[in-house]
Amino acid sequence: MVNLCFTWLLLKADPILVQLLLEFEPDVEAQSRSGSSPLEAAAASGEALIVELLLARRASTERSESSTWGPIHLAAGAGHVEVLRLLIIKGANVDAQTKDGNTTLHLAVEEHRRDCARLLLASGAKAEVGNSSDGDTPLHIAAGLGDEYMVKLLLQKGTANKYIRNYAGRTAYDLAAENGHTKLFDSLRLGDSLCIAARKGEVRTILRLLETGAAINGKDQHGWTALHRACFKGKTDAVRALLDKGVDVDAKDEDGYTALHCAAESGHADVIEMLDPYDTWRRRCNKRSNMTHMLSQATVHAFGKKSTSMGVEEEIIKGGMMRKKSSRTRARALRGSFDRSVPLAVL
Repeated sequence: MVNLCFTWLLLKADPILVQLLLEFEPDVEAQSRSGSSPLEAAAASGEALIVELLLARRASTERSESSTWGPIHLAAGAGHVEVLRLLIIKGANVDAQTKDGNTTLHLAVEEHRRDCARLLLASGAKAEVGNSSDGDTPLHIAAGLGDEYMVKLLLQKGTANKYIRNYAGRTAYDLAAENGHTKLFDSLRLGDSLCIAARKGEVRTILRLLETGAAINGKDQHGWTALHRACFKGKTDAVRALLDKGVDVDAKDEDGYTALHCAAESGHADVIEMLDPYDTWRRRCNKRSNMTHMLSQATVHAFGKKSTSMGVEEEIIKGGMMRKKSSRTRARALRGSFDRSVPLAVL
């Protein structure tokens, strides 16, 4: 009788009465006639307070045997972010699958639940898992639906792999193309190709990709544009082609570095001249050269010994001791970035 009253109060969504009835210690796993548990019913209706009460009584966060969806699936699919957060805090498995083989992230993406998807990704949900029916990952679903926001979210904040193929052999790009979602082409394929072409200095490929829809200011997962790549590698022809097409010279990566920083850090003076319209870099270099020349002249006048210039091998004589100052090379990361721990030159 207590369990019947408990189920009825859940259906009425009255947290005060539910709390009172919980004092009589009803079975919090008792299933309704539809086969759902009390926690599943509360999660589906978005009753965060009742969910919290049930979790305090150690209600299971797992899907019940007779249910297709568990509490976490019901909360994410319906967009109940607070309920989803409570379940995750209490240890609900973010990668748990429904009876038909979809993860919670699949459901959030399919129902366009952006806040739920962000929370799941922040909680470690795997974005590369395919469902049981088609082998589609959440990225496949977002691409097929043409959801640009969700595609970028999965690529930037999750572990989505854009090259995974489903059971039919299709990638997320293929599904976007089949459904005519051209706005996704850059994120799913063309952007990568553009960055590769820029890094290699392949001007014809760059122009062809831009003509077929690649975003000239599109960024990779590190925030680098094609211009960052070309400048870092010193590909002047590629840099010129991108500039002619109106690329954003001041675009910054996730750490605030522009293409000019990349060129300066890599020592590509010719690229710096192309990017710096006010010739600030050259004026500062000339100023430094003049300072070195003045130091050299002062050394000759004082000690009768000539000092080499330009900082590659400066001789600074003080107290009869000579100190050699040589240039250093830095190891680069495989992805083509530079060591973030080393301060950049101020330009």
